[in-house]
Amino acid sequence: MFNFWKRSQPQRINNDTTFHKLEEHPENVSQEATSPHRLSVVSTFVRDSSQLLRGSKLRFTEDGHYNLDLIKHLISTPELVAETISLGSLAPREVLLIYLGNIANPGIIAEIKQRLKTIKARTLYESSYIQRNIEDSTLSPFPQVEVSERPDVAVSALFQGRAVILLDGSPDVLLAPSTFFDLMDTPDDVSSRWFFAASFFKLARYIMLLLAGCLPGFYIALLSYNPEMIPTRLLLLILDSREGTPFPVYFEVFLMMGISEAFRMMLIRMPSLMGSSIALFSGITLLIAGLFTNTIGGGLVIVVTLTVMSSFAIPDYDLRTAIRMIQFLTMIVSSFLGLFGFALAFFLICIHLSTLKSFGIPYMAPLATMEVSAWGHTLLRENSEEMPIDDTYKPQNPLKGKGG
Repeated sequence: MFNFWKRSQPQRINNDTTFHKLEEHPENVSQEATSPHRLSVVSTFVRDSSQLLRGSKLRFTEDGHYNLDLIKHLISTPELVAETISLGSLAPREVLLIYLGNIANPGIIAEIKQRLKTIKARTLYESSYIQRNIEDSTLSPFPQVEVSERPDVAVSALFQGRAVILLDGSPDVLLAPSTFFDLMDTPDDVSSRWFFAASFFKLARYIMLLLAGCLPGFYIALLSYNPEMIPTRLLLLILDSREGTPFPVYFEVFLMMGISEAFRMMLIRMPSLMGSSIALFSGITLLIAGLFTNTIGGGLVIVVTLTVMSSFAIPDYDLRTAIRMIQFLTMIVSSFLGLFGFALAFFLICIHLSTLKSFGIPYMAPLATMEVSAWGHTLLRENSEEMPIDDTYKPQNPLKGKGG
């Protein structure tokens, strides 16, 4: 690993970019657009966490030169500001804070810089070390900083008034601040031609998020404590499928959800083709064996399958992990308190989300702050000819002082 931001004196890269120490002053990135550095074939392999139908195919890599030039290439404006901060007492690493000087809120930028400078570490191995140390609440399961490997997502965040935090050696950049709805967005929402279809699939993701977090606990609460709330014909079908099963409902749900998590970990840790084949074969074998031996009920299979499928609709990995933890929380509470426990857990989670903040920005903005004008480009995608202006992050007016 090399250090490409020297602290001793300003260093010029591609003859148009100057880096200074944070103690001196930030330097605006030149307006001249330069082509990104050439990388080897191995370095340019796409490492996608999700499949996209349309949009840019460019990705960040471990090369800090390439990542910076990529942002410069996509945003050709003299208002692009890059500041460096040295972190690490034993082996210092340079962190680059990028933002648009005429859009980003100065108070938010100052808060981000203050939190970065308070990080105490001997060195930084990966951007996750920065993420966990600058969030408002490290006890919250919900991520308050967005992680992305896509330059187009980073550029969009800059125009929103957010900051990009880049660490040399890490292909993942951090976007701060972030809200819950930023983590649920995908580039396909913007690239879709018809706004109605984009809004429909956005709403579908929110519904699937609720199913992923609540369905197993709700199933336990209804079947164990309040079966009278289930329609009679459906209840008879569920009871018929469970006839002769040796375990109570809550144990069956915990067993099946645990097995699904084991398959998920196997898919992550093993090579893609081999892991997928083994997971598919193992899952089908266990499912058939469980149904034929009457160990599990058919209704439970439907619930667990729908829950696992719904969880993969959540775009952000950290948010997906949080929802999986909430699954087990609602299951535990519902096992002891039934529907009352399920409602209590849901209520407490909603309170936590409404009080959580990211660098002073409400985590559930603009929904919690009731900014109805912003719902058209957060909860939905409005039919607009121009790119909508997002006031969630309290941006400056880029036309101020220019006759705008």
